[in-house]
Amino acid sequence: MRTGLISSEEIHYALSRRMSAIRLIVVILAILIGASALSLYLLLRASLPQLEGEYALKGLRQAVSLERDDNGMAVIHAQDRIDVAMATGFVHAQERFFQMDLLRRNAAGELSYLFGPVALDRDREIGLHRFRQRARQRLNDVPAKHRALLEAYTQGVNQGIEGLSVRPFEYHLLQAGLQPWQAEDTLLVLYSMYLDLQYHDGRRDLSLDMMKRHLPGPLYDFLHPAGSHWDAPIDNSIQNATPVPQTPWPKPQQQPEVSTDGEAADLMPGSNNWAVSGELTPYNAAMLANDMHLGIRVPNIWYRLQLNWREQDKRHQLTGLSLPGTPLVVVGTNTRLAWGFTNSYGDWSDLIRLRLDKSGEQYLTPQGYLPFSYPVRSIEIKGQQSEQQQIKETIWGPVVGEDEDGTPLVYRWVAHDPQGANLNMLALETADTVDKGVSIATTAGMPAQNIMLADSDGNIAWTIAGPMPIRFGFDGRYISDWSDGTQGWAGYRQAGDYPAVINPDNQRLWSANARVIGGKEYQKIGDGGYALGARNQQIRDRLLAKNTFSEQDFLDIQMDDRALFLSPWRDLMLVQVLPESAHPQATKITEYLQSWSARADIDSLAYLLVRQFRLTVRDLVYQDLLRLMQDKHPDFSFRAIRNQLEIPLWQLVNEQPVHLLPQGIDSWDALFALALDKTLMDLNAEYGDWQQLSWGQFNQVQIRHPLSNFVPLLGMLTDMPEQPLAGDSFMPNVSRNAFGASQRMVVAPGQEQHAILHMPSSQSGHPLAPYFNNGHEAWRIGEPTPLLPGKINYKLKLTPDSN
Repeated sequence: MRTGLISSEEIHYALSRRMSAIRLIVVILAILIGASALSLYLLLRASLPQLEGEYALKGLRQAVSLERDDNGMAVIHAQDRIDVAMATGFVHAQERFFQMDLLRRNAAGELSYLFGPVALDRDREIGLHRFRQRARQRLNDVPAKHRALLEAYTQGVNQGIEGLSVRPFEYHLLQAGLQPWQAEDTLLVLYSMYLDLQYHDGRRDLSLDMMKRHLPGPLYDFLHPAGSHWDAPIDNSIQNATPVPQTPWPKPQQQPEVSTDGEAADLMPGSNNWAVSGELTPYNAAMLANDMHLGIRVPNIWYRLQLNWREQDKRHQLTGLSLPGTPLVVVGTNTRLAWGFTNSYGDWSDLIRLRLDKSGEQYLTPQGYLPFSYPVRSIEIKGQQSEQQQIKETIWGPVVGEDEDGTPLVYRWVAHDPQGANLNMLALETADTVDKGVSIATTAGMPAQNIMLADSDGNIAWTIAGPMPIRFGFDGRYISDWSDGTQGWAGYRQAGDYPAVINPDNQRLWSANARVIGGKEYQKIGDGGYALGARNQQIRDRLLAKNTFSEQDFLDIQMDDRALFLSPWRDLMLVQVLPESAHPQATKITEYLQSWSARADIDSLAYLLVRQFRLTVRDLVYQDLLRLMQDKHPDFSFRAIRNQLEIPLWQLVNEQPVHLLPQGIDSWDALFALALDKTLMDLNAEYGDWQQLSWGQFNQVQIRHPLSNFVPLLGMLTDMPEQPLAGDSFMPNVSRNAFGASQRMVVAPGQEQHAILHMPSSQSGHPLAPYFNNGHEAWRIGEPTPLLPGKINYKLKLTPDSN
């Protein structure tokens, strides 16, 4: 008879059965995980590019050699440029098709095809610009020579995809189809760069216009100064900051919560480049440096290659970085001429306020009232029915938003015009002088750039590459009214009307997204949100400090992480903030700041403290401005005006006018104390004890594949190792977790054997490629690596397909 108690034998038996079941589950899970891992591995192996042997291409005229060195750099030898284009398309597709697909879909507003409803809002927003239709129209206008290159490149891309045993692994993970490449897609890739490098919605014009209308004049002038002590234009056209006004802040309706948005707000797509003449190099050839700052993913946006071909019995060699999706070498050297770019941040768009009739269905133009047009586009959505998007358009461009009173706002943008997209930069491939390079740049259809040129005869030049509109009747920084014909655009500038500087007296040129030039030439370019001149100034001063330069000297400037911009903030903390602080750790903070290395080096805690303190002070100082403007219009963008606000910020913290304190704070000492407390609390909340931190722990590589955040374990294969990075914004070595120098190049044309090239992330988009992430570590630490291809490890012969 049972007593109701369970015997020890029964307990042991039950536990044994439970453990056996658990072990069985673990074994089954292990088998399933192992099988999944094996399936993924086999899938990845099947989608590797072909590296050796032979492959037949339809449309190829003569055999082409496609070689790769130990870093995966593609070296193409062909008999003509058409075959080079086809081979380039082939290798781009085999290594990078998913990246190319994202670029074309980003511009076309077609990401929902891959990602489903999660991308629908983005597709609707970008779809307003109808770039797919514009690309088709532009394709009809390109010269026959360029059209032939596009067709050959397109053939190469589609045969490159067909040559893979299975489609790229990303499409399996997304369970999405793969659509063939079209010639128009290459123009969409160019439009995608517009979206990266310029505003697509007029937010800067809107934000400046709101500030100008809602702030007292003296206060607006103070917040939007013409220049500052950081400026370093190449013509020395220095402009002064505006004095602190006596006008107080208008008070917002409610006091905002203080939040630090400083991570993204100090970063902007941009670049550094500079050049010195042959008089300052060992070769008599000029020398060029270029590093383009962008968000960095796996794989890198650029693809390393060297192109070799004949044209009219002349051999050509072109070495540099291409943009997958196009047959173009974006930055590089042809042994006679080298070129590089920085984003110009001139003013290439305008926001127009419409005047409507009583019905609201027509808008006033110099020709009278006209009806809106309503083109419709279809958005394919994975897993759902397609959506029909109706777009509201005018003769000037699409309606992109509304003013505070509901008045429609229209966007006029160079990207919409035929001048906005072409392949004219192809002519740089065979140009042999900076004069020819300048002439070519003025015809380029691309997002406007500061192009820096250097040739083997020792000449250097700067100009704008890209279309430059001619305004009349208004200041392009603010919303305009084109209804009566007194304001508008009068076409585009022609070659002789472009600003240019060739062979200046000091034998040096530089640009870093800040204002490059002044006077009438500056008025042609306009102000689209220039960077603070701190990087520009640091580069200029290092160029002026020497009279001879080697490639290593230029690389040293690219890797310059001296904290000249933040040093005054460190002094402010030591001289005023900490001596007055009642913070219990003020003495310890003082000790850290006294050991300041004046660099954004990976071991520095002092740099991190000063940096985060400045960002918190900035957000406190401008909290009333931000809330006031957002009360007026939810689309006000603090980010769109952030660079200019640094200049008055420094004046405020130095002069400390009581009438410009934010509401709720009664003294500057109280503001600094609050900023210090918040800086330390935020660091503790995110990272633990702030005293155990360093800049390198805060600033770690976080360069990932676009899908690795969404697919478990994928990042173990695809993502770059998380390691500390030196550098930051406001110094030549721009470097944040997943943003910074997307390449570094140093070259004297004709002396390419001494040239340097860095590229982060990976040449290949495939994690099993034998050269995956090669070169990334050299980029991270600044170790020089060659521009020219190294030892050839893989040889593939492309042959004409006779079928």
